[in-house]
Amino acid sequence: MASERMMQAIGTLERAVGRLEQEVAGLTAVTASPSTASKIDVPGAQAALRSLDDLIADLKGRSLG
Repeated sequence: MASERMMQAIGTLERAVGRLEQEVAGLTAVTASPSTASKIDVPGAQAALRSLDDLIADLKGRSLG
C-alpha cells in the first residue's frame, strides 16, 4: 500500500533528522578551532532541521487525513 510505504519513508526521515539534530547539538557543545567553527553554520543547520521537521509533520498530516 502506498500510504504504508510513505509512512515508512517518513519514519526513516524522522530518524535521520533526529541523528542530524544530535550531531548539530554536539557541534555546539564542542569547542572547535576557529578555522573549523567558521566553516559550520550551526544556526543555519538548526533552521534547516526545523524546516525538515515541519515538512515531515505536514506529510504525516496529509497521509493520515
